[in-house]
Amino acid sequence: MKGRLIKSIFFGVSGTSLLAFLLACYYEPNQRAAIAVPQSVEAAFQAKYSDIPHTWQRHEYGYEAVFIQNNLKYEAEFSDTGEWLETEYYAQEKDFPPFILNRIKQERPQFIITKYEIEITPKGIFYEVDITDGETEEELYFDSQGNPQIDLYED
Repeated sequence: MKGRLIKSIFFGVSGTSLLAFLLACYYEPNQRAAIAVPQSVEAAFQAKYSDIPHTWQRHEYGYEAVFIQNNLKYEAEFSDTGEWLETEYYAQEKDFPPFILNRIKQERPQFIITKYEIEITPKGIFYEVDITDGETEEELYFDSQGNPQIDLYED
């Protein structure tokens, strides 16, 4: 009788501890602390995107507002002072100019494109792709004329 009581207590405590651990593992990464965003940054977002619900992330260049519009996930990036830097979203192959896709295929025929992204910036529209040959992964960034560029705000 005493042995059963000890087993019941042991398994009860173990089960409760395991449940608490599993819940902590699930909820901890999924719960982001609220980020204190400067009023100038929030005002810049509101001026550009009105009352779209959004969440903020902090990056080395400033802040990134994440929101959904027309069933697409957008990331609008702002400097610490509220200057709009760019807005990006995931795209599909059909959204890219054919001459950019052809350039990639000619210069890297052994690679496949794994991600398409369009970035709208004060300097124009840019096209970003992730490519791989199964061993090596690269990121390529082009302006709207298909010229290679450097992505200044990559996170």
